[in-house]
Amino acid sequence: MNNRLKIATAGCLIAATCLSACSKNEAPANTGENAEASGKITLAMVRDSFTDVHPASKDLWMWKKYEEKTGIHVEWEELPGESAAERKNIILGSGKLPDAFYQTGFSNDELIKYGGQGLFVPLEDMIETHAPNLKKLFDEHPDIKKTLTMPDGHIYSLPYIDEALPYRSIRLYINQTWLDRLGLQVPKTTDELNDVLKAFIDQDANGNGDATDEMGWVMPSNFVNSMFERQLLGSFGLGNGGLKAAQSWIYKDKDDQLKLVFNDPKYKEVWKYMNKLYNEGILPKLNYSGYEYAQWAADAAKDKVGAFSWADPAYIGSEGPKNFIGINVLEGPGGDKVVNWMDPMTRGTSSFTITKSNKHPEETLEWVDYFYGEEGSKFGYLGLEGETYKTVNGKPQYIDEILDYKGGIQLGAFQYVDNVYGGGYPYVEPSAELRSEVKGKTVEDDFKTDTKELAAFLPQDIWPDFIPTTEESKDQAAILTDINKYIKEMRVKFVTGQANFDGDWETYVKTLDKMGAQKYLEIKRKQYDRYSNAN
Repeated sequence: MNNRLKIATAGCLIAATCLSACSKNEAPANTGENAEASGKITLAMVRDSFTDVHPASKDLWMWKKYEEKTGIHVEWEELPGESAAERKNIILGSGKLPDAFYQTGFSNDELIKYGGQGLFVPLEDMIETHAPNLKKLFDEHPDIKKTLTMPDGHIYSLPYIDEALPYRSIRLYINQTWLDRLGLQVPKTTDELNDVLKAFIDQDANGNGDATDEMGWVMPSNFVNSMFERQLLGSFGLGNGGLKAAQSWIYKDKDDQLKLVFNDPKYKEVWKYMNKLYNEGILPKLNYSGYEYAQWAADAAKDKVGAFSWADPAYIGSEGPKNFIGINVLEGPGGDKVVNWMDPMTRGTSSFTITKSNKHPEETLEWVDYFYGEEGSKFGYLGLEGETYKTVNGKPQYIDEILDYKGGIQLGAFQYVDNVYGGGYPYVEPSAELRSEVKGKTVEDDFKTDTKELAAFLPQDIWPDFIPTTEESKDQAAILTDINKYIKEMRVKFVTGQANFDGDWETYVKTLDKMGAQKYLEIKRKQYDRYSNAN
């Protein structure tokens, strides 16, 4: 399966609660007769390419319509995925910059570097006067502005916003057909999960007469640790920080102190739990041996998979929505029950940057600000009523050409509008309800779970990536290069029994300290303090 298609199927029909825009919810003022009178503006923009699955941006219905609306013409340069990073660096080093980068992600380090060099234009003052929708977002959600503000006080990029909890989280999907066949209930605790998955692999759960071909929790090898382990953190007291915190190996303990995950005694308990599942055959050995997506999906089609993790059940193929039900959170042995895998609403921080070469920065900002309002949000996802969607029983629904598209509804919509595939767009996603309605479904149909449960078990905090200073960035990168490599090696050893928890854990912790664990903790605490005290 194409990598982009896997990402998209995994949950990138993503979009969030519609927010109202400026007073009239209009596109930039340079439209129609005004555009003709003032001379048509042309902007050069660089973006990642999706031409393998939809029309080139210059030919896309959405951008043609938006040009008619605004009078602004965009000349797109699209960077193929396999060479996008290299081409982006060449452009930045060439001195021949586009007017803007659209949906072309930059790391915080790159934003600080190129912003400090003057290649990217600071946007915070212009937002106050030329971006009413963004300004409204900043006023209503101060964390968005804090997340975008670099250590030098400037904002060099615009966000990708999603308020919908189901799209910002993943869950454990368990085979409901197997549960019913064996007369079992959906597990609510980590111990119950262990018992249910053990029954799956012991009792011919798929009913084919062969009690040896069922698997428990199984994923493609490159997802094992990033999925299951990070979900478990919320069941073992390590989840109060959200997904970005887990990715940075930090959490806030009950004593309100920021601490490290990877050397915490509670993390040892996570690995011990995984080791128990491994020893009982619930975590198959193939999870750790180069198990590929295609084989995984094929095994699911043969009804061999008992459980997996993802945002929605369709990622595993057509059998997902048919057979699986989602578990949002499990209670751990100490009573902890937190949806640890939860993104902040600012899911991307570098969706749009304006360069120093831009002769029309204010108009460019107005052009993109439209998509941070309710009208622009709907336009980017739905298109226009009567052209790309119709109203059925009072609810929007894509036209039949989209609903019946041979590649599926999502790719069908992608032939017309841009903001339905791949994520990272400079805009606010529509609500979860609307995203399901346009397909003729409900949110529960899409996710096969009680999505209302998510709000009840949110982390105490849902942190963004804390922005480092230049010096901190160098230090933490050097430390994490060694530490992450070591954790990956030791995880496999502990989970598979090659390392002993009684004899080897202390050595593991001491080795992490030698690699700079305590210095890394000091850096993260400084970043957290800056973030907490920012205006």
